[in-house]
Amino acid sequence: MGALSTRAFFALTLALCTACVPTFDDNLSLITDTQVLAISSEPAEAAPGEEVRLSALAAVPGASGASPRLSWGLCIARKPLTELGPVNPACVRAPSASSDASLALGAGSSVKATLPMDACRLFGPSLPEPMNGEPSGRPVDPDPTGGFYQPVSVTLLEDSVTTLGAVRIFCPPSGLDQEQSADFNAAYRRNQNPVIDQIASLGEGGEASPVPDEPSSLRVAAGRRVALRATWAICLADAACSGAETYPVFNFDSRELDTRHESIRVSWFASAGHFDNAVTGRDENEFATATTDNTWLAPSQIGTTRLWLVIRDARGGQSFRTFEVSVQGS
Repeated sequence: MGALSTRAFFALTLALCTACVPTFDDNLSLITDTQVLAISSEPAEAAPGEEVRLSALAAVPGASGASPRLSWGLCIARKPLTELGPVNPACVRAPSASSDASLALGAGSSVKATLPMDACRLFGPSLPEPMNGEPSGRPVDPDPTGGFYQPVSVTLLEDSVTTLGAVRIFCPPSGLDQEQSADFNAAYRRNQNPVIDQIASLGEGGEASPVPDEPSSLRVAAGRRVALRATWAICLADAACSGAETYPVFNFDSRELDTRHESIRVSWFASAGHFDNAVTGRDENEFATATTDNTWLAPSQIGTTRLWLVIRDARGGQSFRTFEVSVQGS
């Protein structure tokens, strides 16, 4: 799932409450302050009681800079019936000793976490226990892929900004008969994170030149438009894969199992310059095509620029790549 920053939430609220017409920045990919761009879990999908490793992509303005200090939390508070947002508001803040909404997981760019044994009851299809002062709750509705998610948070300690992420929980779907359950279990494979296998710059004839691994950098002329391509794996229908995977989902309207393919989205960020598109990718009916292109306008100033790419699939899996671009005189 995408990350939600409290700063972004309050900015959106202010814009909606302001009488004047707001001005929007169309360079959504430009990194002007330190922020968490992605939260990845390995594995991408886990059952209650299983351990995952959480990693954050924290972007710092400028080509290089000190890594920010991060603090992690695991949400264990079910959303109240009166809450309209996606999670309990208490989860969208750093855990503290006085709060029973989140468990502190430690600090660093990566931490380990164990999903609660009652995760499918807190955030999934199992009937939850009544909360104090409220009537009995109802199970959480699945997302369009049939998925349920365990909220996690990561906080930038320098400015106390918290970003919300999630781990897909492996919860058996409800409403299936015995035959459908057997078919689902035979066909379903837990989600794997999508991975960008290659980033390449495209020549005028369409030829692809792979971006070199660090510490080398891509070299471009100042002010030049650079066509970039991200590539991932093409998946077979019956195998787990780091591209657009095939998966079954229960259709509550037809009461049957449908076979679907993941869509893939790539978000593009840079410390300078301008991307034509903040997000590109492939829809689920384009699963046989494992590339997406974007164009980046290099800044006019000579120097080093950092680019970040985040790849996400429809079932909440994500990973990221970053590289430097040396902007040189023409």
